[in-house]
Amino acid sequence: MESADSPILALIGFALVLLGVYWSIRGLGQLFERHNIILVIFYLVFLFPIAFCHAFLLGVFGHSKRQRLKNEIEKEVDFQLSVEKEKAKRR
Repeated sequence: MESADSPILALIGFALVLLGVYWSIRGLGQLFERHNIILVIFYLVFLFPIAFCHAFLLGVFGHSKRQRLKNEIEKEVDFQLSVEKEKAKRR
């Protein structure tokens, strides 16, 4: 006999698996964006369990390429402003 919760639990399980696959693929894409392609392939082949966990964590907690670029630009702007302030102080 099946309980009434069985389809709901199956749907929740399917949603969790789908979310995990999405995060893994997103993290794998971030690995390829951040590092050399050949090194990432070797990483995946020789250290698959570690590489999979790394990709999964990047997919869940990693920033997108747009966010990383925005942070780099903000850091560069702050640096340039501090250089300009130092130049103004020395004059």
